[in-house]
Amino acid sequence: MSDPRRLMQLIKLLVIAIAVTSMALAPSLLINKSADAASHSCEDTKGKSKDWIEGCKQGWYDHDHCYGADPDDGKSQQFYSGYFAGWKKGHCNK
Repeated sequence: MSDPRRLMQLIKLLVIAIAVTSMALAPSLLINKSADAASHSCEDTKGKSKDWIEGCKQGWYDHDHCYGADPDDGKSQQFYSGYFAGWKKGHCNK
């Protein structure tokens, strides 16, 4: 038969390992905003044009990746409007 004290030590060690792993992973799970979230949020905005939605996605992506707020040249006014709306939703994690 196994020693009950040894079993308790093993359980305590397992609990500590789970706690440490959870604390290590928690920030990345809370902070991460995926490209899928940007796509769904921009596309769910009612009454916006395709150009606005594409601009929103690019602005959000650029801000999430810590790029400057610099939309592509030669795009429509709707694209620029969407770009800056998406930029406000993004977050640079530097």
